[in-house]
Amino acid sequence: MKMRDHIPGFCVVLVIAALSYFLSTFHASFDALVISIIVGILCGNMMGGREYFEKGAESALKVFLPLGIALYGSQLALGALRWGEMLSIFLVFSVLFGSTLLIARIFNIDRKVSVLLASGLSVCGASAIAVVSPLIGARREDTSISVISVMMLGLTGMIFYPILADLLSLTKDEFSFLAGTTLPMLGQVKVAALNVSPECLAASVNIKLIRISFLFFLVTTSIFFSGERERKVRIPWFVVVFILLAVGVNVIPALELAGHYVSWTSNFFLSAALAAIGFSVDFDSVIEQGLLPLGVIFFSWGLVVLIMYLIRSLL
Repeated sequence: MKMRDHIPGFCVVLVIAALSYFLSTFHASFDALVISIIVGILCGNMMGGREYFEKGAESALKVFLPLGIALYGSQLALGALRWGEMLSIFLVFSVLFGSTLLIARIFNIDRKVSVLLASGLSVCGASAIAVVSPLIGARREDTSISVISVMMLGLTGMIFYPILADLLSLTKDEFSFLAGTTLPMLGQVKVAALNVSPECLAASVNIKLIRISFLFFLVTTSIFFSGERERKVRIPWFVVVFILLAVGVNVIPALELAGHYVSWTSNFFLSAALAAIGFSVDFDSVIEQGLLPLGVIFFSWGLVVLIMYLIRSLL
C-alpha cells in the first residue's frame, strides 16, 4: 500500500487536532479531546469522498492512540495528595463507577459502552474513555457516544453547580468536594469552582487531581468488567509505559519537571486519535444508540449527588 494514500487522511486528522487544541484555549471548559471527536464526526460525515481519507485516518489512529495513552501516565502526579481525603474521594469514585455500570446494564446497554460511560463519569471524562477504549476492544461508535454523553453531563453540571451551591447553602469545602468528585472533566471543575470563589477553585482542582490518579486503578478494573477477562488478555506496550511514567513522575524529580511538556504532547496525541475515531464513525450509527446512554449518565450522577446530600443532612 502506497504511503501517499495515507497522507490526506493523516493530515486531516492533524488539522482537526490542532484546531481543537486552539479552540480549547478560549475557555477552560473547552476540552480538546471532546472538540476533536465532534469535529471529526462532522467532517467525516459532511466531506465528500470520505473513502479518500479513511486510510490515513486509520493510520493516524494506530499511531496516536497508543502514544497518547503511554504518555498520559505523566499526568498522574501524586505529590499534592492529601491522604486524609483519599478514602472519601475513592468512595465517591467507586459509587459513580458502580452505579453507572449497574444502571447501564439494567437498561441493556452494551457492556463495553457501559464500562466507557462509567469510566468517563467516575474519573476524567474523555481522557479516561480514550485510555480505556482500546483496552476493552470498544467500537468507535461506542467511544463517540460515550464521550458525547459525558461531555453533555459535565457541561450541565458546570452551569448548575454554582446555583446548587446557593440553593443548598453549601460551604466552600462542601462545594469543592462536590465539584471535584462528580464533574467529569478538569476544565468543568475549574469553571464551576471559579464561579464560587478562588478558594473553591484550588480545593476542587486538588480533589479532581486525586480522581485522575484513580485512572491507574481503572485500567485493570475496566478490563475485568468489560468481559475481556473471558479470554487471554495481553498487556499492551503502551499500558506498560503508562504505568512506568506514572511511577516515574512521582519518584524521579527530573521526570516531574518534564511532566508539563509530556502532558501537552499526550493530550495532543489523544486529540488526534479521537479526531480519527470521529472521522471514521457513521453519524447514523451514533444516532441509533439514541439518548439512552445520556439518560443513564444523568441518572447515575443524580443518584450519587442525592446520596451525598442525604449524608450531609444526616451529619
